[in-house]
Amino acid sequence: MCTSEATQVLDRLKHLMAAPNDAALAKALSISPQTLGSWRARASIPYALCMDLARTDGISLDWLLLGRGAMLCEPQTVLEDDALIAILTTLQGLDAQDQQHVHKVALDRKLLRQLQREVARLRNHS
Repeated sequence: MCTSEATQVLDRLKHLMAAPNDAALAKALSISPQTLGSWRARASIPYALCMDLARTDGISLDWLLLGRGAMLCEPQTVLEDDALIAILTTLQGLDAQDQQHVHKVALDRKLLRQLQREVARLRNHS
């Protein structure tokens, strides 16, 4: 990867973490400033870190690695029939109190995603 592309990815990580500088980015990523400096010097992309952010936070790899599209992945709106059946079967196996808890967690997760999208939208307009 060329230096400018690697720099752009690291700059998007900085934006994502709301880090004003490399020291803050290193701290946010729980890495040493020397590691971050090494990534910059070698034009190296921390692909494993990028994959973790995509998996855990719904960050779009197209945005993070290529600068294309929205920062957050759009949630999948339609589940495959098998996935929906598996979820419903699991829920049916729970007692009423656990079902309510799962429902609350799902609603909280949905709200979190909405808030993340709104923060991303506001960042892009500032």
